[in-house]
Amino acid sequence: MSGVLFVPARTPAPAVVVLHTKGLAVEPADVKFAAALAKEGFVAVAVNYLEGAEGRLWAPAIDERLSQVVDLLRERPEVGGRPVGVVGFSLGAHGILVSALIPAVKVVVVYYGAYDPRKAKGKHFGPDVKLPIDVVAEVNAPVMMLHGTLDNEVPVQIARGMEAALKSAGKKVELVVYPGAYHRFDRGPTARMRGNRTRDGFIYQYDETAAKDAWKRTIAWFHTYLDGA
Repeated sequence: MSGVLFVPARTPAPAVVVLHTKGLAVEPADVKFAAALAKEGFVAVAVNYLEGAEGRLWAPAIDERLSQVVDLLRERPEVGGRPVGVVGFSLGAHGILVSALIPAVKVVVVYYGAYDPRKAKGKHFGPDVKLPIDVVAEVNAPVMMLHGTLDNEVPVQIARGMEAALKSAGKKVELVVYPGAYHRFDRGPTARMRGNRTRDGFIYQYDETAAKDAWKRTIAWFHTYLDGA
């Protein structure tokens, strides 16, 4: 996998892996996010985690390779064995799967996560595929979820269901819901879109109030669970 790495002024430091949305590669918003994390004192890498996935967005091999990314990060002198967090956007809910695989992941944040595509979009997957909703009992990290009430790609009910499942499994979870916010509320439409609506009718719209609040909460969550881990 390739990626873009940012290092803070003081090292060694905890690390954060940034997982992009369902597009096939890191986009400028992910690079900007990783750079901002470095300014907050974290080693940050925005990784192209779908490279080689051949269109299988939930292939188990993706999470195994992301687990290797976590191990490699911890071996770097800039991290020096310190804990790792994951922040993901939509499809970046893979971060929850990674936290179920590797205890070194101490915290997860997910923006408008695709926690249960079976329920949200009626998709069918092979028996080898595990989705975030399938691994709640194995999650090893506190999870923060950030979601808009008007998200019509991943309805907020899916996030509420994930929250309930994590709580039922005894996990630390916090769901923050933004009234009137849509999918991609922190970044808006993709570069290829001419308006704010996709061909499938999904609305991607920037919401400044939600974006700023989500960023503050994200940083506070990482400092809480990474700085002292």
